[in-house]
Amino acid sequence: MTDLLDTFDWAAVGEDLAGSVTLVAGGARGTGRLVASNLLRLGARVAVVDLDPGRVAEVEKDFAEYGDRFLGLSGDCTVRSDMQDTAARVVEQFGALTGLVYCAGAYRAQRPTLEVDADEWDLILDSNLKGAFLAVQAAVPHLQRAGGGAIVAISSLAGRTSSPFLGCHYSAAKAGVLGLIRHVAKEFGPTGIRANSLCPGGIVGDRMNDLLTELHREQDLVELAKQTPLGRNVHEQDVVGAVLFLLSDLSRFVTGATLDVNGGILTV
Repeated sequence: MTDLLDTFDWAAVGEDLAGSVTLVAGGARGTGRLVASNLLRLGARVAVVDLDPGRVAEVEKDFAEYGDRFLGLSGDCTVRSDMQDTAARVVEQFGALTGLVYCAGAYRAQRPTLEVDADEWDLILDSNLKGAFLAVQAAVPHLQRAGGGAIVAISSLAGRTSSPFLGCHYSAAKAGVLGLIRHVAKEFGPTGIRANSLCPGGIVGDRMNDLLTELHREQDLVELAKQTPLGRNVHEQDVVGAVLFLLSDLSRFVTGATLDVNGGILTV
């Protein structure tokens, strides 16, 4: 009987990530930036695209040590031509594209559903769901030419239930991401592409702190941690670990899945 401890070639797993080329949409701040940083440290080639040219310039400066293994791009994920051009630039720079991580998306502090106007609905749906669709649409042909690859989309606990801090539009958009990724996994699996979603709880960081301050609910994170079986809230590093797993050959037979990163606050 084969020793199960020998079934993974760990060196090959590392080499696979080191040889990857990943585009991180929304990668100039927060979780996306940390994903990019960890991939670069592993030896991968990484591009980030972000709506804000100032954030792109800042991350280019911070990642200068990685030289030509890093590419920073400005672009709007809700504009098809921007996403098509971004994917083409990545392939021009690195010769291929093997991974896509979608972290982009706007949010607004929660208010009653009847007070959400059409413009705000469109902003949240476009940046979180339409952007994910356009990024996938731009990336898939290049992933296919590379012989396959991995797509990871950051959804949210809100997409599995609802959001205690954001609005109906955010929950709807993040639920839509789950459906999109399931469909992509089934349609493009035969060409060697895996697609999976991550559903974090509220991630501790500047964005969450600003949001709770705006809502005057600063103590909510303390209460949320008490309700979580693992006894704390979600950190960016928790999400990044799951992203790296889904990008790597460790998850080679995982596709169309939704991975909850919430400390057990939701179990289904």
